[in-house]
Amino acid sequence: MKNLILLLISIFFSVQVLAQTEDSQEVAPTDETSKTNLAGEYIYGESYFKKSKTGVILKYLTTGAGPSLFYGWRFVVYNTEKFFIGGTGFTGQLGDTQSVGTYSYGGMMAGYDFVIFDDWYVDWGLAAGGGGAKMFKNATFPNAEGQQQVASGGAVVEPWFGFNTKIGEKTDFNWSFSYFFTPNDKYMSGVSFNLRVDFIIE
Repeated sequence: MKNLILLLISIFFSVQVLAQTEDSQEVAPTDETSKTNLAGEYIYGESYFKKSKTGVILKYLTTGAGPSLFYGWRFVVYNTEKFFIGGTGFTGQLGDTQSVGTYSYGGMMAGYDFVIFDDWYVDWGLAAGGGGAKMFKNATFPNAEGQQQVASGGAVVEPWFGFNTKIGEKTDFNWSFSYFFTPNDKYMSGVSFNLRVDFIIE
């Protein structure tokens, strides 16, 4: 599994480098559609005016500790018309009545989107960071006598693939699937389903 994740990471960033090269050749800059950075280099109009997005996310995750529900946020900035980088963070409840706890994590992300229909586009990418959890195993109630407390955590790698649609002039709705991979934590790896609302920032 680790080799597969490393292969996916290598493919992902290879595609992003190629995509940025192609994007830079798509739009010829003009006085009306482009600006320059401090070095005097052109910033392409379609990329520049896409600006950035901030979003709120609800994540349902299936893990070795039981079903889990997280909520979080993300912030991304577009480097080109389609390629973006940013950060994300989550916290929430994990496990069921026999194995309960909390988990928080955060990290950096990079992604790519492209239009497939009017106001519909594919959104995919990779997040990487770290997190930690505190769990109580084999106890119906927290702090019950005889329960086993487990602290866990470590690196997090999460590739995702989803779809966006516009629900307002500056608001997008996204649903996606991701694989939450924690190489140092046997309890947390699993498939997740995510719902997200993005707000475009001027």
